[in-house]
Amino acid sequence: MKKYFTFIFLALIVSTTASAQVRVSYSVGYGDYKMDDMNRLLDASLSLIAMELPAGVAITDRFPGYITHSLEATYAFKRHEIGLKGTYMTTGGKIAYSDYSGKYNEDLTLNGYRVGAMYRFHFLQTQVGTLPLSFYGELSPAITFTSLKYKALLSLPDYDINESNPEDNVNTNETGYSIQPMIGGQLFATRNIFFVLSAGYDFEFGSKLSTTNNLLRADWTGFRVNGGVGFSF
Repeated sequence: MKKYFTFIFLALIVSTTASAQVRVSYSVGYGDYKMDDMNRLLDASLSLIAMELPAGVAITDRFPGYITHSLEATYAFKRHEIGLKGTYMTTGGKIAYSDYSGKYNEDLTLNGYRVGAMYRFHFLQTQVGTLPLSFYGELSPAITFTSLKYKALLSLPDYDINESNPEDNVNTNETGYSIQPMIGGQLFATRNIFFVLSAGYDFEFGSKLSTTNNLLRADWTGFRVNGGVGFSF
C-alpha cells in the first residue's frame, strides 16, 4: 500500500511539472500618484521663496502621472500563476522663475522601485479564433523603495553666477509597502509569445521621509494601466 501511494504521489509531481510553464514578461504603462504631502511641501517652499523673488515665481510641476516599466517572472500551472514582479516609477515637482536677468529652479525628483510577489488567477479561458485568450485577477504585495532628490539652482549670467548651494541639496532613500489588485487579459499569439493588458490600483503605505522628521511621506498610491509582451518556456 505504501508503494502504491508513493507511485501516485510521484505521478502527480511529474504531471504537474509537465503541464507547468515559466513565463517572463515586460510591460510599459502609466501611473498617477497621490503625493498630497509632497504637494504641501512644494506649497510651503513656494511661500518662503516668493518673498525673495520677483512676482511670477510659480509651481510648474505637481508630481504628474508618468510612464512605468515592469518586469515579471512567473510559474504558471492550470489557472494559476505565482511569481515576482518589479516596477519602476518616477515623478517630480518643480518651482521655477525666469526673466531677462536669469532664472531660478527648485526641483524635487522622486523615483520609486516596487519589488514584490504576485498571484494571478485566470478565471475565464476562451479563444479568439485559434488564439488562446484568458482573463485574470491579480494581487501583488510589495515593498517600495523611494529615492528623493532635491536641488535648487540660481543662474544670473550677467553676474557670472550659476550656483547651487550644497547645503540645500537633499538626497534620501525611504521604504514603504504596497498592495496592488489588478484585472487583465492575456492573449497567446504563438505557442510561446503572449501579450498582456491590465489595469488596477496601487495602495501604498509608509515611505515616510526622514528629512521631514517622518511627518511627510511619498505616496505612490494611484491608478495603474499596463500593456506588454512575454515569453513562455
